[in-house]
Amino acid sequence: MPVDGHTVVVRIGGSSMDVTVIKVLTGMYSVVDHTEEKIGGSLFDRSIGKFLCEDFNRKNRCKVEENPRSYSKVLKASKSAKHNLSTLNTAECNIESLFDGMDLISNLSRPRFETLIQNDLNKIKETVQNMVTKHSAISINRVVLTGGTCKVPKVQSIISQLFPESAIVNQAPDEINSLGAASHAGMLSKFPSLHGKTELETNGTVGIPLTPSNINVRVGDTITQAVAKNTPLPYKTDIELPEGNVIVIEADGKCIAKAEVAGSDDKSKVLLHFEILEDCSIEAIIKDSFTNERTSVHIAAPKGA
Repeated sequence: MPVDGHTVVVRIGGSSMDVTVIKVLTGMYSVVDHTEEKIGGSLFDRSIGKFLCEDFNRKNRCKVEENPRSYSKVLKASKSAKHNLSTLNTAECNIESLFDGMDLISNLSRPRFETLIQNDLNKIKETVQNMVTKHSAISINRVVLTGGTCKVPKVQSIISQLFPESAIVNQAPDEINSLGAASHAGMLSKFPSLHGKTELETNGTVGIPLTPSNINVRVGDTITQAVAKNTPLPYKTDIELPEGNVIVIEADGKCIAKAEVAGSDDKSKVLLHFEILEDCSIEAIIKDSFTNERTSVHIAAPKGA
């Protein structure tokens, strides 16, 4: 079970990257913020390719990048060198008959590689830094790295420096999505099945209980959706409600429970902790942040659920 708190997921693929802040509360996940940029490993390939072309042109007095077929070979060799430099200190870039029968033979060290991609690394750092600054009030417990480009040691080092007090999860970043999907499938297979309309069957083996209706919370004329129909159960969420003394919980527009919050005023924030269990019963805790008064509501599962 994941530890409660906040996790930052940094995904850097071939052509894009995104940074997501996730809140983890009692095993439930909610996205706090998300940003995406057109930055990825292909920029590293082009930076290496530019270096190789300049080196080849200087030695052979030509412009190899003007030949599309030759340039595609350079980019392929650049990509291979990038992968090798993720684990090795040097990489050989050899291409036979690259241009007019001339071969490209070059060695690239990791320090030179990191120098070549410095501008691209700065873009990655800036994207993550902007998210960190935006949510500076949040304590980040973990940082998860995913995507093949996160295998580059310098990328890992930059992100680690931005989160000095957070646990960094960087094992097999190019495989972590598959591992997470397999782990989640394993957890879903342990859910007890419900029968009837609230069961979702997958190949007749896994039954996942679902909410049978839309659950909304009404305060005056304001309606806030708490849970959408067919949401997998169990489900938990926290909602900040507008001012008002009477709170009505509705299922598909029909009132199923009412609660009053005494002493609500302009200084109050009414918070609702909402939980639907696997049997479709509902537990709700309504809290007035100013008076600290709590009201608990239990709603039994509807018949036939």
